[in-house]
Amino acid sequence: MTTAAASRRRRTSSSSRGRRGSRAAGRVETAARGAARFGLVARGCFYLLLAGLVVNLAVTGRHARQANANGALSTIASDPLGEVAIVAVAIGFLSFGVTRLWSAWSDRRGSAWRRVTTGLQGAFYLALTWIPLGYVLGDHSAGSNQSQHRTAGDLLRLPLGREFVVVLGLVVIGVCVNQIRTAVTEQYADGLDVKQSPRWVRRLVDAAATVGIPARAVVFLPVGVFLIVAAVQSNPSHADGLDQVLARLTGHWWGDVLLAAVAAGLLVFAAYSFLEARYRKVTRAQ
Repeated sequence: MTTAAASRRRRTSSSSRGRRGSRAAGRVETAARGAARFGLVARGCFYLLLAGLVVNLAVTGRHARQANANGALSTIASDPLGEVAIVAVAIGFLSFGVTRLWSAWSDRRGSAWRRVTTGLQGAFYLALTWIPLGYVLGDHSAGSNQSQHRTAGDLLRLPLGREFVVVLGLVVIGVCVNQIRTAVTEQYADGLDVKQSPRWVRRLVDAAATVGIPARAVVFLPVGVFLIVAAVQSNPSHADGLDQVLARLTGHWWGDVLLAAVAAGLLVFAAYSFLEARYRKVTRAQ
């Protein structure tokens, strides 16, 4: 009887530890979901601001603020609570990056390719965190064209720096092309939980993804091209960022039309980011 009672106690203790472990894992996953969704909201707000800066460039033809990350941060910083908001953006990017890395490592159901791309996405957002964080810490050129030229120059001076910058440009182009492919083949739907949603929600998500994802990719694709040009010519001043790419369009009627299209595309991508914050399977490697 004593042996049987001890055995029951061990089983009860083991079961209790298992339940506590499951509850702890559940809390971690819930926290990860919340953090990632916050990051997607931050991304949506960033692209809303960026679209507004592009509209200003098209309407005025002037650079009151650069149409890039630095311009968006400068706009936020002009508000009395601007630095708090910028810190929130940094936390959002960091949260999304960490969650995507965790998803790539923990989600054994995803294919090897999906887990790799999820991990790369996480690493990208971790790196992106430094732009708003650096701005708050006093580097007010963070995310600007000048900063991009300076970074390109530093890389070009490294051993095999030209080759590295070429690879970096090819990576940017490859990511953009892959994003366009994802939209065209509707692979984005694999990472969204909308099957039980009303039909109008599914149509809205499809429309926002089909337009917004390739729009953002097309906008940033020339940045990769200019990185390669800078490497080939060993001239960091050719590593043009988004603002300089868009500035080339001003002064022409057709340029204003293209700028309007860019702004509309970024607005749609911002809307898609907000929809992702609601419906994305953020802890899956998809």
